[in-house]
Amino acid sequence: MIRKWLIGLILAMFTLALAACGSAADGNKANDGAGAGAGSGGAPKEEAATVVATKSKDSVHLVFYSTAAWSQEAFNERFGDAIRKKFPNYEVEAIFNGKGTTVEDLIGAGTTIDIYWQDVNSTIPNLLQYGMQFDMSGLIKQFKLDLATLDPTSIAAIKDMSGGKMYALPLVNNTAVLYYNKDLFDKFAVAYPTDNMTWDQVIELGKKMHRTDGGVQYFGLRSDIQPHANLTPLSLPYIDTKTGKPTILTDDRWKIIFSQLVDIRKTLDNTLPSFVRDPKVAMSEDLANIFLNNADLMSKMNWDMVAYPTFKEAPNVGPQPFPTLFGITSVSKQKYEAMEVLQYMLSKEQQLSLSERAVIPVLQDKDVTGAFGKNSTFKGINFQAVFKRKFAPIPPKTKYEAQIKTIYGKPLSDLTKGAVDLNTAFRQIDEGINQLIAADQAK
Repeated sequence: MIRKWLIGLILAMFTLALAACGSAADGNKANDGAGAGAGSGGAPKEEAATVVATKSKDSVHLVFYSTAAWSQEAFNERFGDAIRKKFPNYEVEAIFNGKGTTVEDLIGAGTTIDIYWQDVNSTIPNLLQYGMQFDMSGLIKQFKLDLATLDPTSIAAIKDMSGGKMYALPLVNNTAVLYYNKDLFDKFAVAYPTDNMTWDQVIELGKKMHRTDGGVQYFGLRSDIQPHANLTPLSLPYIDTKTGKPTILTDDRWKIIFSQLVDIRKTLDNTLPSFVRDPKVAMSEDLANIFLNNADLMSKMNWDMVAYPTFKEAPNVGPQPFPTLFGITSVSKQKYEAMEVLQYMLSKEQQLSLSERAVIPVLQDKDVTGAFGKNSTFKGINFQAVFKRKFAPIPPKTKYEAQIKTIYGKPLSDLTKGAVDLNTAFRQIDEGINQLIAADQAK
């Protein structure tokens, strides 16, 4: 409790100092009405306000902050370079979480975070944790940004997590697909996977590809909690946000997920070999952008992808999307400029450019989605598999997402070996999550 109180106090003092400086230095700006002035309990004041553009020609310094495991090069390639070219007087700085660059470190150093970004699991929970959430609805209306043109599943999730407001916008998307090593299927004269397979069919195919040949062990189908549970078409939340309790003992659909994961793990001899590093793995359920982050390795492979397999319990439903969200913070004194940048990155021009480079767009435009992967270095890939089916809804998220995945995955090895049964494993998971929540609330 002391740590959280101290962070809140530092944030409030930091914001008040910014406001004092801003009233003198930013006289050409209208009051944005959404600073993080301390109110009851130090909570930021939220208003979906109209913000007046800066009239000064001086350079604008925008700080993007993330805890994502991205490199500066990746940020620049997808966002930074395009922003700098469009807004040459805007200095764009990307800061990533690390030693000396935590949120607390930046607050203590007087560094203002203008835009906080991360995946859908983290962005809004983290903004709420640090009291930096800002309702962007006013800016969205002011800039005439039509949310109906963006991925509806991502927008619905943002509104749900923002309590009906808009604490962030999606700029790019991700999801899950099924990858396969064509050389292994050719070697064993087995037909390739297709876009219209169910999970039962894919698991059976994985069993067929799990074999020993010439003294060499080959593996069938790689998978894990991420993305099999995280992005499942069944849209299972880890925690019921209304009760604050785990769902593992109350939602029978978890039995479907874990039974499948056990069958899949058996085709891997209860190991987790890497699809992109091990030429003996036939298939992999994975994020749809792994070829972007592993281009050197996958350029040496003869691979392709097909649409995410369907569940018989959810026919014709695709996986969940996994968007990257960007939220303007309550402490930013450059909200208008930040929104200019986000609007530009959501323009058809930029979404098309991203899509052509095989970065999944959020703009729902046939020209944009139809061009997906057009300029990729990988040729002949079934890139349209990404858009084969409508995305499943994103379930409610909590700030415990990352830790929960570890807890859920912990009993998988024992389940596969038969050392524990599902009921025992589920009780262990329930106990672990309850302990995690209790420890956090006791801080």
